[in-house]
Amino acid sequence: MEITITAKGIEKLPDFTEEEIKKKIGKLEKYFDNIQQANVVISKVRGIFEMEVTIFASQKIIRGVGKGSLIDEALDNVVEKLETQVKKLRDRLKGEKRISKEEIFGNIEEEESEFPRITKIKTFPVKPMSLEEAMLQIELLGHDFFIFRDEETNEINVLYRRKDGNYGLIKPQ
Repeated sequence: MEITITAKGIEKLPDFTEEEIKKKIGKLEKYFDNIQQANVVISKVRGIFEMEVTIFASQKIIRGVGKGSLIDEALDNVVEKLETQVKKLRDRLKGEKRISKEEIFGNIEEEESEFPRITKIKTFPVKPMSLEEAMLQIELLGHDFFIFRDEETNEINVLYRRKDGNYGLIKPQ
């Protein structure tokens, strides 16, 4: 697994800290062996360390955020969250017969205007999946909405998280 570590607001991470991060993130492979890449972003704001880890595994994206007054505390926090998510994904994929590709591309286009403007455009293939699989993806990504193609009707749907904690589904007419 390739692990990329980026520090924001921190001058330089000690080598032993980088090794500890790689060691603990690398242990996730014992739960799920299809992990290709992990991106770790460490930032320090007002004395609190925040560690955001994004894992690319089996065409799925798993994301976790951990906070703590020490880097080790933030690392332990995020690894615990990721272990739970990786185990859940592993168990879910055991029953799947096929796994389709899902790639996410992003680019930024900026314009000067007095009105609100589009500052980021993302394009990605919309793969066919069940509603259950879409709910798992929205949970793993930690997003408020998820766009997917319904595998039964082949129509584009939008799954979104409601303020009451439940989900809503937008279907075309």
